[in-house]
Amino acid sequence: MATASEEPRVVAGRYRLRSVLGSGSMGTVWSAYDEFLRRPVAVKEIRLPPGVTAGQADELRERTLREARAIAVLSHPNVIVLHDVARQDGEPYVVMELLPSHSLAELLKAHGPLSTEQAAAVGDAVAAALEAAHEAGITHRDVKPGNVLVAEDGRIKLTDFGIARNVSEATMTRTGMTLGSPAYIAPEVASGKAVTPAADLWGLGATLFSAVEGRPPYDADGDPLETIGKVVKGEVPRPSPGPLAAVISGLMAKEPLDRTPLREVRLQLYPMLTKAPRILFGPEMF
Repeated sequence: MATASEEPRVVAGRYRLRSVLGSGSMGTVWSAYDEFLRRPVAVKEIRLPPGVTAGQADELRERTLREARAIAVLSHPNVIVLHDVARQDGEPYVVMELLPSHSLAELLKAHGPLSTEQAAAVGDAVAAALEAAHEAGITHRDVKPGNVLVAEDGRIKLTDFGIARNVSEATMTRTGMTLGSPAYIAPEVASGKAVTPAADLWGLGATLFSAVEGRPPYDADGDPLETIGKVVKGEVPRPSPGPLAAVISGLMAKEPLDRTPLREVRLQLYPMLTKAPRILFGPEMF
């Protein structure tokens, strides 16, 4: 929140920024208020890292607009809703629904591994979101616990399509920019091969691995290049025996064509969906 001596920033004469919800290398997400429609919203602001070239700065701006285009195509209960793309001083700001929630990464850090029922609910929601994205020709490319939101009312939504690329768009040149998260990146992506929707299947499997094990399948805190080397050349980590082990192993097949399709994943998860998410993720989780 702004202090008494600070005036809250207002973007595009409409969106009053209140407090920071999250911050990373690519930007800051704010809790904000839409003064025109009188509703709370989330606003994503680009952060330009120190030392970036003009070309890299342009790419960051384009990534933000691409995120907006990707979300705008989708209308699905498991995808964050896009409200607007505003501009302030030439910079784009993506305005989205404000979902009182924690990321799956935050829940795992605070509470440890999920139960089978909780993990199945997360897996089904993310699979449903990815089905809708893939049908629209969109690959998310960064499916991981940090991009899965679990709301206080039990809703589960996939967010941050910032590196999603519609297959109809030309491939963008990336100079010195790291896309994806090494601990969750698919082997073919890590080795520089073409990205296909199958990369999202791996990301879903790696996310479910983290959900049931309480840790990522690969070291998330070590040397990124070393981690990528293990993803490309090493053995695929296997989860502990349990109801979700086969689902995870099917998604984390090293060959993209060998990965279980999303529809089959949801059929496999269906028997484990014994309770509504709002019951599975109670107040004690928040």
